[in-house]
Amino acid sequence: MAISEYYTVAIKKETELYPFGGEGPVPYFYKSAELYAQVNLIYGIVFTIIILFGLWNWKTKKVNELIIVGIVALVLILWFVQGNI
Repeated sequence: MAISEYYTVAIKKETELYPFGGEGPVPYFYKSAELYAQVNLIYGIVFTIIILFGLWNWKTKKVNELIIVGIVALVLILWFVQGNI
């Protein structure tokens, strides 16, 4: 999801439907299209790494699954909290 937002805003430059400029009840990263794209790219990369780590662990069973679930939960909580700042 985050990578598709990056693609839409940074590559395709489709920004007319986004409330950029920081006005109203929006998170801080809506100040500009560039900042919004960067934040979404970072989260997209983080989630991709977590998915690849989970798939690797599914095959090798080297890490307890609860640790991976905890990492996913922490990243999701961070994502939601950051969206409310």
